[in-house]
Amino acid sequence: MKTHNMVKRTIYMVAAMLLFNPFLLHAHPSISMSELLRQTEEYYQGIESFTARFHQVTTSAVARTMTTEATGTLHYQKPRQMRWEYETPEEQVFVANEQLAWLHVPGDRQLSLFDSKALFSSPLAQTFFDGFVELRKNFDVTLESRMSTHETAVLRLIPKAQDPSIRYLFLWVDLDSHRIEKIESHDAMGNINIISLEDQHSKSSIDPRMFQLEIPPSTIVLDLEGRQLSSAEIEELKKQLLR
Repeated sequence: MKTHNMVKRTIYMVAAMLLFNPFLLHAHPSISMSELLRQTEEYYQGIESFTARFHQVTTSAVARTMTTEATGTLHYQKPRQMRWEYETPEEQVFVANEQLAWLHVPGDRQLSLFDSKALFSSPLAQTFFDGFVELRKNFDVTLESRMSTHETAVLRLIPKAQDPSIRYLFLWVDLDSHRIEKIESHDAMGNINIISLEDQHSKSSIDPRMFQLEIPPSTIVLDLEGRQLSSAEIEELKKQLLR
């Protein structure tokens, strides 16, 4: 399912961005490696929530000339809460929390439910959402010297365990702000997914209502198998989420 694949790619990409465990060696000669490690780790470990503008480009392995672009806003809150508000090419909202994940497409008046545990089951996502920085345990990481500059370091991550969703990743790291600016993901099929992040702002917290399930009137709700839920089932779902 294309929508399911898009959601999984989104999970992996944001996990990669926030899981970054820096060991950039001599990418930036004006700062020691220990200082660079300290500053970058301190920055990401100190983030409780943030917002950012994103630009996503997906290229198909079947037709390299066929690309899909999307833009919108990302909201993230520790632990295990994220909201991707797509503005183009069509309005969509993907939300995930510890209990559930869902994709709402207002134009279709449809809301599809997903198993958040299954979406977060990769080693990368598990490491991130459990709050541990263990990239080196799950990935072989190298510095791409030819792609890096004095302002930006580019890291190549290869999973140690086979993962069809991620063959390898590239991370672009700004060496002054210690933020991840771009993530390029290649899957086992050869599809390429790139997310660029701009206007990143850390916050002390985000309104928790942004990560709660709201079902607009006259909206069709589909469960994990694609079956339409009845009104009674929707009400029962809402009660379960409040427990």
